[in-house]
Amino acid sequence: MEFVQRISKTDLARNTRRVISTVQRGHMAVIESHGEPEVAMIDVTDFHILRAVMRYYAQRPEIDAASGLADGVVARLSDSQERYKLVLAYYLAGAISLARAAELLGLPWLDLRTRFLRLDVPLRTAPADLAEARADVEAAIAWTSSAR
Repeated sequence: MEFVQRISKTDLARNTRRVISTVQRGHMAVIESHGEPEVAMIDVTDFHILRAVMRYYAQRPEIDAASGLADGVVARLSDSQERYKLVLAYYLAGAISLARAAELLGLPWLDLRTRFLRLDVPLRTAPADLAEARADVEAAIAWTSSAR
């Protein structure tokens, strides 16, 4: 279920901390003036995801789906938006799995999946082949090892 909080500019000024906290928990806020929507607020991770997905579909990059994406390539990117753009381009092109995308972005797999569902980002729910299934297992092992 999608939750969109509608709030007036006056109420935003009075309850800024509460509104921001709600947005950071994955809800959207629409700021209204005289009952008319003027601004929408979303979590910064959702913002990065939406921009990366829009960029992918606006200017599809050439990606070799069999090549995967190395950790070092992503680690060299200092800009968060550039990391999301690269990782999600590989995910949307079918070159990496959702688990691998989450690992490269430093997010729990379930968090990224939940965000994709909420934002209507295409979701591949099963590995395309044995190699992708193995990569998912390796990503899950790495994630559980780091969580300890």
